[in-house]
Amino acid sequence: MPIAFWRNEYITGETIIDEQHQYLFSVINELHDAMIEGKGQQILGEILNKLASYTVKHFETEEQIMKQYEYPDFVCHKEKHDQLKDAVFTLKKQWENKEQFLTVKVSQFMTEWLIHHIKGEDLKVMNYIRDNRHKYQKIN
Repeated sequence: MPIAFWRNEYITGETIIDEQHQYLFSVINELHDAMIEGKGQQILGEILNKLASYTVKHFETEEQIMKQYEYPDFVCHKEKHDQLKDAVFTLKKQWENKEQFLTVKVSQFMTEWLIHHIKGEDLKVMNYIRDNRHKYQKIN
């Protein structure tokens, strides 16, 4: 049973970004389902590996789009990406060090981060791009 539901309010208008966000939602739900079945600890390493590699890929995609459209708050947004990546890698290190009760912490972190980042930061970027796309297309 999913804990994170994709909603229309999360749609950025950039297909690749929306698809990547939806994948991240599926990872959250995969962990949640395993936790309900009492298998969260068993798959946590796999989830953290997916999250770590996909986060890097996803942020690279977003940053490339922001550069392409000369997003004015790129530096600030990238700093937030870097903080989130650091948090993911910290969680991964905590798992490797066998810290207790990490499944709940990871699930909460992923859910809050994904929803707040999409609704807050990513939608700002995509609104800027949507509002300025015509300018960019005329220049290039």
